[in-house]
Amino acid sequence: MFMRFSRFLTVSLLCFVTASLYSQMTPNAPIKNFRLPRFGDNGYTQWMLQGDQGIYDRDEQVSVKQMAMRIYSGDERMALELSMDSPQGTLRLQENRGYSESPITIVGADFKISGIGWKWSGDTKEIIVKQDAVVKFTQGIAGALVNIGETKTDGDLSGTEIHSDHLLLRTTKEEYYFEFTGNVHAVSDQMDLKTETLIALADVPQGRSGSGAKVAPSELDSIRQIIARDDVTIIQSGKTINTDEAEFFPREQLVNLSGAASIDMKGAYLSGETIRSQSGEIEIAGTKAAGRAQMILIETGGLGILGASALTSDTIILADTITMREKPTENHFFFKGSVEVMSGAVEMQSARMTVISNKVDQTKTTEAEDLDLKVGEVKNIVASGGVRIEQNGQVATGEQVTFYPADERAVLTGDPKVINGEAIATGNTMELKPKLAIISGEADDPVIVRLPEMPDLGYVAFTPTSAEAPMPTVQNETEATIVTSQLLHMIEEPKQTLFRFNEDVQVTATNLDTTCERLEVIAIEKANATPDAKAALELQRIEAHENVVIKQTGRISTAKKAIFLPKEGKVVLDGSAVVKDEQGRAAGHRMTLFQGQGRAIVEGGGLEGERARVTLPGMSVSQ
Repeated sequence: MFMRFSRFLTVSLLCFVTASLYSQMTPNAPIKNFRLPRFGDNGYTQWMLQGDQGIYDRDEQVSVKQMAMRIYSGDERMALELSMDSPQGTLRLQENRGYSESPITIVGADFKISGIGWKWSGDTKEIIVKQDAVVKFTQGIAGALVNIGETKTDGDLSGTEIHSDHLLLRTTKEEYYFEFTGNVHAVSDQMDLKTETLIALADVPQGRSGSGAKVAPSELDSIRQIIARDDVTIIQSGKTINTDEAEFFPREQLVNLSGAASIDMKGAYLSGETIRSQSGEIEIAGTKAAGRAQMILIETGGLGILGASALTSDTIILADTITMREKPTENHFFFKGSVEVMSGAVEMQSARMTVISNKVDQTKTTEAEDLDLKVGEVKNIVASGGVRIEQNGQVATGEQVTFYPADERAVLTGDPKVINGEAIATGNTMELKPKLAIISGEADDPVIVRLPEMPDLGYVAFTPTSAEAPMPTVQNETEATIVTSQLLHMIEEPKQTLFRFNEDVQVTATNLDTTCERLEVIAIEKANATPDAKAALELQRIEAHENVVIKQTGRISTAKKAIFLPKEGKVVLDGSAVVKDEQGRAAGHRMTLFQGQGRAIVEGGGLEGERARVTLPGMSVSQ
């Protein structure tokens, strides 16, 4: 009971003292070293007004020169919330408000405000700075879009300075509320931000026990949140970011961008509906309504497999999400969800993809060059999950592909396959270069190529090209040409494709089974083929080399070299040529076998002077 009575008595005395001070003022009579406190109904100090001179203009209005006003929490915390200093200020005491057209300086626990013209309300705890507002925060917010752990520490950050046409500051028990409007420009260490509206929230200091004006603020508390709206542009570490709205959380080194967000940096452009960045890791996401996340890589050379003619080609990548991570010497980009790539004549689809690029080497730059972050040269690109690559009518598929743009090559693994018209090639690994595919296999997993069908080059009858020698025709059903080997070079040339097989080569086709060590196949474009025709190639020439063995119905042929000419209907054996069938044996340096005619031309010659020989059943060798 005594404590409650003492508290009541204290409040009553304070209110009496305040009222007495008001009553002692004489209108228009200056008071030097002016000093006026205001106490709340709870007895705690709300504010203290001081000045070199105070003039009581009229009822409840005081004009103060060299005004120094100190605003307190007005509760048991006894915290000094703000200091307001102005060359002149007018206060309406009964209304608990003030105003002036003079400059103003406001100091809080972790910020300092300056501007021209102001309004203050003690009841709403609001301050309006009319023009040329500048706020300096002790805390920097550079860590939102870069990893300050790899650049500067918190102690090294230079703080944040915000300029605007207008400023509203509202103080509550928990926070300072800053609202900047009109030509807002915020600068913090490595970050430069421009927008039309910006809101910043900072924690109010906790305060310390004490009495009245002698209370000092607590340790500085950081900015909790910053919201930028309307035409937001951020420049940081060589990146230019544009968005409709940006929300910063400096303590967490987190920023969320929404509404047509984009990042423009040297060597790359990224865009999406939303961008999330934390500690230097940036994630871009799209939406069905606004479109997919996008990245444009500049001058990647068509992913490196189109040759020198495409070195200036841009690469466009679409995905559900794109994540960027900055490393000391590299930038890593991760793409997830139905990834689509368009680079010159190359198109690719995959489930996910990683791009690694080098940062610019600042040790090799000149003073005239920009030293900011840039994507630099693309080091490699790795795509995985249902990879499909289309290039000039050729389709390559596999589980994973790695591009090396600087080397102009790509490596495809995981059941790789290349489809070129009717030709289909599979193997263990596949290396793609400009106009070249190198396919490798193993003993138990060889290269397999399916080529267009070719006619039966055996002893079955065929329709002769000359009407002077009509013969009965027997037409066997043709079969696909299948070639297996350990290594294949598939070379794209004008109007034709060259297939070069090496090691343990075997060919199966219509009435044909051939083995050798090396094989070359020339397939030409059909004269009447349409651009999207599946069977756009036809076999023109096949050359088999080294230890050639040819098995056909009724005969076996061997030679050092064999040339198959499907369009001419003949096979040429060259070098120690031997043919065995039920009719006998023929041998010579060169032999020409004619389709369907059951005859051959045997020639002697060669470096060793090999002679033509024919052995018939029951007869001696003839020459």
